[in-house]
Amino acid sequence: MRTAVGSRHRTRVNHAVVVEAARAVPGTWVQAAAYASLASAESAARRVPLAERIPAYEPAGSFEAYAASTGSGPFLWVRSTEGGPYPALPARMSVRIPAMTGAAPGEVGVLTVSVRPFCQVCGGPRGWDVVGPVEMHVRNVLVTVDRWSNPCGHDDVYADVLEESRRTPAAVDPAISRGRGHRPGDPARAGVFRPAVELVLQAAAEHRAMHAKQAAALLRINGHVEAAGLVEVKIRAERGHLSAKAAAHFLTVEGAARRSTSTTRQESNA
Repeated sequence: MRTAVGSRHRTRVNHAVVVEAARAVPGTWVQAAAYASLASAESAARRVPLAERIPAYEPAGSFEAYAASTGSGPFLWVRSTEGGPYPALPARMSVRIPAMTGAAPGEVGVLTVSVRPFCQVCGGPRGWDVVGPVEMHVRNVLVTVDRWSNPCGHDDVYADVLEESRRTPAAVDPAISRGRGHRPGDPARAGVFRPAVELVLQAAAEHRAMHAKQAAALLRINGHVEAAGLVEVKIRAERGHLSAKAAAHFLTVEGAARRSTSTTRQESNA
């Protein structure tokens, strides 16, 4: 479970209290304080590991920190590195959730989406390292999706996770996209979606005005059902304004994020 200390109000943070609580549970993330702005919380998160202008965290390297934005505002989280090293938080976590795929009205399917590894209620770390498969019935259809529990005790709802994935898409990797507009980048970085990305790029090269809807149909016909479902969700999120090349870029980012999550999870279990 998470440990909440320090200030939950936008006042001066008692870092000495935070340090004491964090040292009592090395390797466990402790909620330190709420901040007036995400920029302020991120600034504090950068200074904590260096003990810069916050002597309570000395010597440098004794603590780690991150800032997370939630519906209740930005929060700073801290943990002691004593007895470490401890598994690093992944940039994203990829999970399978039940959803209307859009292939046909009311059709139930499974989508793999990526979200930030932070609880949207308190900002604490999600259970990214305990994600596991579970079978469930949705509209009388048996599907295999992922389930996880968050250390903070706040439960994630699939519908909220889907909405969050649309609202906070994976950040564009500089190696994937440079300059203005969407660029598909290197399909080799797309992980499991590489064949799908290559197929879309080849078709888009032959049909320069190709829309993402056509790309999704092409993917589904060729057996890339999951990739097609992701593109269809993205089309709805973008209100129909999505080209085939932009869809390829989206799949590349999603594939790279999933591969990053998988690698981090394997390292934590090593």
